[in-house]
Amino acid sequence: MNRREAIQRVAMLIGGSVIGANLFLEGCTRPATKEVAVLFEKDTMNFLGDLAEAILPETSTPGAKEAGVGEFIPVMIRDCYDPQDQKAFLEGLDGVDERSKKEFGKKFQELSKDEQLQFVNMLDKEAKEFQKERGQKQSELAEDAEPLPNHFFHMLKQITLTGFFTSEVGMTKALRYVKIPGKYDGNYPYKKGERAFAP
Repeated sequence: MNRREAIQRVAMLIGGSVIGANLFLEGCTRPATKEVAVLFEKDTMNFLGDLAEAILPETSTPGAKEAGVGEFIPVMIRDCYDPQDQKAFLEGLDGVDERSKKEFGKKFQELSKDEQLQFVNMLDKEAKEFQKERGQKQSELAEDAEPLPNHFFHMLKQITLTGFFTSEVGMTKALRYVKIPGKYDGNYPYKKGERAFAP
């Protein structure tokens, strides 16, 4: 039974309409704008999955692609980011292959795993410098000024980490998942090399 069916059954049981049921049935999503809709295309989600995999590759645990991060990114960009960040993300994504060709002579998906890692490390370094400058510029603006857009890779990396570590794969295979945890113990003994607990 899915959420929609459960709410409809509860509404029938109490013999009336549920106030605000539409909110629960529809959720808090919004339709993708024409520009953002491209992120939901299969090829684009596959491309996003490969980028995310370069950030969190498969090792002894599954990588970001297996965790479904490529499908998670478009939803987050659509639902959680302002139009200026959406625009910056789309522009950054459009420039990945061009930048990859400039640095390595090939499109991103044609690069070896080592080259992809080098590429995302380069973008990560740029993003850190960009975000630092952005913070300084933002602090010089008026308090009610609109926030400046973030770097494309900064957003991609944030969403990749969030998507992976909140996925079933990330929580059960990369972290230690306890379905019903006991009391909080701030002095729990740690052994070197143990995985962190899932939140």
